[in-house]
This record gives sequence, structure tokens and C-alpha cells, in this order.
Amino acid sequence: MPATRTCRRLAIGCIASLLPCTCLWAAETRLSAYTGTSWTRDSDLRLTQPGVGTDLIASGVRWDARPTRPAPYYGLRLTAFPDPSATWGAALDYTHYKMYANTGRMVNVNGIWRGAAASGAAPLNQYVQQFELSHGVNVLSINGLYRWPDARLGRIEPYVGVGLAHYWPHAETLVGNAARETGYQASGFGYQLLAGAQYKLTQRTGLFVEGKFNRGKAEVDIAGGRAETPLRTFHLVGGISFGF
Repeated sequence: MPATRTCRRLAIGCIASLLPCTCLWAAETRLSAYTGTSWTRDSDLRLTQPGVGTDLIASGVRWDARPTRPAPYYGLRLTAFPDPSATWGAALDYTHYKMYANTGRMVNVNGIWRGAAASGAAPLNQYVQQFELSHGVNVLSINGLYRWPDARLGRIEPYVGVGLAHYWPHAETLVGNAARETGYQASGFGYQLLAGAQYKLTQRTGLFVEGKFNRGKAEVDIAGGRAETPLRTFHLVGGISFGF
């Protein structure tokens, strides 16, 4: 998937470009890689197609994650602390996850569909036959972290964090039987909350598990118009960290 590779290279390049700057001020720097799964809450999907007279909201759209389908769920993170005993630090975090609309599910619709009023319950595929962010909801966030390095839990180090996130979704859609595949499109800012714990294997390597929640929106092109939906997503991830 060329588009997926492009976004992955962009994330790796962004993190790699910050490594020299990070090492200048941070006495402890970690590079982490992780995988996991996500769950996005049901949401309203708004479709606007001015040329055919459509302005429709489908309420209660359900999203599937399918984290093992190529490209699978993955993330990269660069974390820095000013010294090994510091409790406060910062992290640049990139996450790639996916969303697939359950188009066979009943939803409530309200608005205008091709110039005619539409309301009531209907299967989503009466209007939307495919809506996939299968090249990913790509989220780049800058986070502040707080950890407990002296929590008296042996090798286990708990931490929490909060950050500002920016979204780049990539969509494949079939709306009213008209297909459209977009490139990566900026969808604005949101926020992220996280909490986890790292188990130190050695002084420089560790394994971690983490729960995250991020909120933003996906706004993408469809045939003849635009679609948007709020994103409220929970994540459960696990990975490995390398210190240098």
C-alpha cells in the first residue's frame, strides 16, 4: 500500500529528525514501537454533496477496527526525560489505526438525500455502501508525561500523559454507489489521554502496556462532496522501548 508506506515514512522521518535535538537536552531518551487494537464509539456521519442536493446525517454508525488487516495497527513514540530520576517528560507519538463502517446496520437518518427529505430508520448501505479509513486514521500527538520511577514496584514504572493530537485520515468510500478514494487529508486537532506501565528488562530496554483515549474528527472527500464524523477512540496497546 504506497499511501500507507508514505505516511509511515513521514512519521519515522519526523521522529528521526528530532533525535539529535532530543539527545542534546535529555539525559534519558526512549524510542518505542507498539501494536494493539482500538474501539471507536458509534457516531454521526454527515454527508454533504451540493451538486446532487444531499445534506444527510446518519446517526449511530458503528465502526469496526480490524487491527490485524494490512497494514496492521502500529505506533511509534519518542520519549525524553531531562534526567533519569525526573518525573516529568515529553513524548512525540504517532499512531496508525483503522475504522470500517458497519454498512449493514440500521441507523437513523435525517436531512436531504438527492433533493428529497429523508428521515427515519434505514440500513446504512441504502446511502453508504462503503466507508473505510483502511489506510488509517493517522494521529501525531505531542504529549506531556508524568511517571513514578520510585513507585517501589520493583522493575515496574507507571505513567500517565495528556497531549495535543493532529489527524490525517485516508478514506475509501462508496456513497450513493459513487466511489472515491482520497489521499491523506488533514482533519484538524484533537486531544489524547494515556496511562500505562513499563516493565524494565534491562537498564535500557523495557516492555510496556498502555490504554489510550483520543478525540478528534475525520473530515474527508467523497464523490461530489464531503463527509465528516467525530472520533472518540479507546486503544489498548503493548510494545517495547529502547533507551539511549
